[in-house]
Amino acid sequence: MILARGLGKRYESTGGGLAPLDLEVNRGQWLTLLGPSGCGKSTFLKLVAGLEAPGEGSVETSVSRAKMSFVFQEPALLSWSTVEENVILPLRLRGMDRKKAFEKAIPWMEKLGILHFRTSHPSQLSGGLKMRVSLARALVTDPELLLLDEPFAALDEPVRIELGLELRDLFLNMKSTILMVTHSITEGLWLGDRVLVFQGRPGKVILDEDLGLGAERPLSLRGDARFLSRVEQCFDLLKGGPA
Repeated sequence: MILARGLGKRYESTGGGLAPLDLEVNRGQWLTLLGPSGCGKSTFLKLVAGLEAPGEGSVETSVSRAKMSFVFQEPALLSWSTVEENVILPLRLRGMDRKKAFEKAIPWMEKLGILHFRTSHPSQLSGGLKMRVSLARALVTDPELLLLDEPFAALDEPVRIELGLELRDLFLNMKSTILMVTHSITEGLWLGDRVLVFQGRPGKVILDEDLGLGAERPLSLRGDARFLSRVEQCFDLLKGGPA
């Protein structure tokens, strides 16, 4: 689905960015990107989405822009609009009438537990509910490629885990492709099928590995010895230890 060849982007003012990389991402895969701030993780997502132009190399996707959705760390909801209006916004922008757009949004709002709040405004919602609205807005277009840039970073751990379980379940049913940036090693490995670990400024990929953890991800997996050894491996890489 994604093919990057010599893809790179540097920011001279900060020294950060992405060192040239070659990468292929297959359809139906959840790819987790780990690494310190400024190592190019978010830059890679923006290059894939076409939000920024490459400094060098190229990236190709088999997905049209209309079939991509991007979820940022902050929900970025329209404060003057209701939950319903925020969720159906991308459909309305594509010319769908309000009634049909809401009918299409109902299943996603139900799955994410926000249908009851359809007439509420963002100022009336908790951080977890705001992120649910943001996710529903991204999913209502039935994306083939979902780009997540630290979507749970501002949430408390129990809410992060709850949303992670829900999103993994949705992922298995949608059969889409997900690229997720996170600073949480445990979260990233628990949810992903494959992990990239970045290091340095600009960032280079120092680990690219299929996790082989199976499709289902129960919470108990986070305490499994094999899983914990992978967390330790990534931790050692990120702190500059042995590969």
